[in-house]
Amino acid sequence: MKQQKFIDHNAFYLLLLLSFCLIGFWPLTFHLFSLKNDALNYFLPVRHQVSEAIYNGYWPLWAPYFNLGYPLHGDMQSGVWNPFVQLFSLAGTYTLRTLQCETLLYVYLSGVGMFYLLRHFEIQKSVCLFGATAFMLCGYNSDSSQFLNWISSASFIPFVFLFYYKMLTEPSWKNGVFCSFFLYLLFATAYPADFIIIGYLMLVLFIRQLFIFKELKNVTRLLLHLKTHLILVGCFIVLALPAMLSYYEFLPLSERGTGANYSDAMSNPLHPFLLLSYITPLAVWKAPFVSITDPLERNSFLGIITFTVLLFSFFVKTKYPLQRFCKWAIVIFTLFSFGAMGGLRSLAYYTLPLMNAFRHPANAKIFTLFFATLISSFTLSEMKNGAFFKYRKIAFSILIFLITALLIFSYSGTFSIFHIVHLLRQGGGGAFKLILDELSFSDYILINILIQIPFIIVLYFFFLRKVDLKWLVTASMINCVIHTMLFQPFTVVKKDTAHYIQSVINEVSVAGYPLPQANNSVEENSIKNNQYFDEIGAANMYNKKIGRVDYRITPSNLKWQNEFWFNGKVKNLLLQYPLIYAADTAMQISESNYLLANGKRTVLLYDTDLISKINKGSIEPKAYTAAITQFSPNGWEISLTTNKPSFFTVFQNYYPRWQITIDGTKAPVVRSNISFMGFYVTAGSHTISFQYKAMDLKIAFFISLAATLIIVCFGIYKLIKPGKEIVPFTD
Repeated sequence: MKQQKFIDHNAFYLLLLLSFCLIGFWPLTFHLFSLKNDALNYFLPVRHQVSEAIYNGYWPLWAPYFNLGYPLHGDMQSGVWNPFVQLFSLAGTYTLRTLQCETLLYVYLSGVGMFYLLRHFEIQKSVCLFGATAFMLCGYNSDSSQFLNWISSASFIPFVFLFYYKMLTEPSWKNGVFCSFFLYLLFATAYPADFIIIGYLMLVLFIRQLFIFKELKNVTRLLLHLKTHLILVGCFIVLALPAMLSYYEFLPLSERGTGANYSDAMSNPLHPFLLLSYITPLAVWKAPFVSITDPLERNSFLGIITFTVLLFSFFVKTKYPLQRFCKWAIVIFTLFSFGAMGGLRSLAYYTLPLMNAFRHPANAKIFTLFFATLISSFTLSEMKNGAFFKYRKIAFSILIFLITALLIFSYSGTFSIFHIVHLLRQGGGGAFKLILDELSFSDYILINILIQIPFIIVLYFFFLRKVDLKWLVTASMINCVIHTMLFQPFTVVKKDTAHYIQSVINEVSVAGYPLPQANNSVEENSIKNNQYFDEIGAANMYNKKIGRVDYRITPSNLKWQNEFWFNGKVKNLLLQYPLIYAADTAMQISESNYLLANGKRTVLLYDTDLISKINKGSIEPKAYTAAITQFSPNGWEISLTTNKPSFFTVFQNYYPRWQITIDGTKAPVVRSNISFMGFYVTAGSHTISFQYKAMDLKIAFFISLAATLIIVCFGIYKLIKPGKEIVPFTD
């Protein structure tokens, strides 16, 4: 076997890959334009909350400004347990630039992972760069760049597949540890559905290994597999422990904890007509008949050359089991991404555990593109074998037929170069955006095919053996870069500049954790919450006022949070009360529909004895003062004085980890007003302390951190140290 050093042999190719990433995603690279709405309405404000806590020396567990309080550490998409978010947060509070750097990092890592996966199979480095570029700049990454947890799936799927495949073919504790590490990164950073799917994929690979290679009959090999899998599971649990504890507690208390109903699970499938994006991806935004697919989930582009080689591979018989597996996986995941139309998603929903826990079947196309990239790279690598070229006419004929069919289907006769010139004259500085809006589906088809023609010619001459492989690879990478550059105005960025969006954030932001005003109502704190909603989402996530917006910031609220939110009459009345108030009267939560704006401050409770106790003392008016004297995300201190025994409500959502002490003595936290926290005090002056208890999470985090540092250091050592070049894709 050859020996390799990471720095000597791969750095040049990884630098090339980085340059392709930065050029393809040019608006983010140069910080010209802002990421689109979902990035600004959810990911940036939530990461701002996480980073603000970390940078100020607090644990990012509770977010007090997040729609009246939210256990951020329990949200699987918040980034609290994401190591990259934690590292970025050490440098300061998240800005738009930080978010866009994180986006570019995930995109680049998807290419790095694919490069190393292909290198494992002794494929030429130029072909590895071909596959890595195609996967890194695929339509999935371009479509989903505003969903950071989706593109981070693309980052770590290749790494998980690489080390799990090595575990199966070369069982060792090292491969088990590295596989667990990247599986942990997938779990901590990515869309939960992709973690579930990769789990099933690993199970299928394991069963395939045992049966195809008859390792069930080899006791020694079987025991070795069991040992490495125990190492994999054990290391994963250690690494993911704080996240697992958080999610295990949160999910049963949240609306998503019981899974999605069938209708929701089938929502946003990939319409089969959108497979046209393999050839003409620019047209998917105005494609007819495909409204069931979200505009940000329509693109499956891999490069026209990659796609043609993929077509070619299906006509070539292979003796390698892994290649056959990849071809079947492409078919299966394509059908799965079609949702109910493909049948497999429905079957999985009713038969497989956890398959009822997520939506967006179209998201599964990342696995289609992953295996398509693998098989295209394998096939291109083998094309040096002359026997393969006998199929070139079939593959090329199919490509030309598909292009012709698209032209015939889409032709409307509306395209005109003179029309574009007219738009340029009219549009001034916004001409490009004006053109994009004016062009029709057929216009995009024609324009995109014109862009593809030079690359199809290069491919044709390659099939005639008049163009060398290195020129075909170069053409393919240029094709991917050009299309990714063109995708940006459609999928990645909005028309607002990054400078403008950041200036709005700077204008409304307040540093640190200022003391909230206990006498201000939630409605008062929310007056300007929607002022810049289109630009940055809810302003209170930055201005540090405990307010609310009607927009669902998180994809999964607490159950009682929703119960309060969807009771419009109760919500609108109670949010006019002060942030902390003493109740004049009490009633059952089941009687909330009878709540009236009668001048009294009412509290809704479950405890009938406590209701009676409060109402007995409500004949004479209460006099009280309340002030927040200390405040942090995970702890408050309230100083209050009352002339009567009183029940106080604080407008922060109830969660089991909150504990209260009154004058140093532990007291029960009472869920009041459907979703919030309250406590009962006697007459007099009191000091109330709210503390978010999380010692178990802190211990788990330090255990996870220690394990992560050990694995990272060991991994760096293995990369620098010479090692085996590894084995070809012969299984």
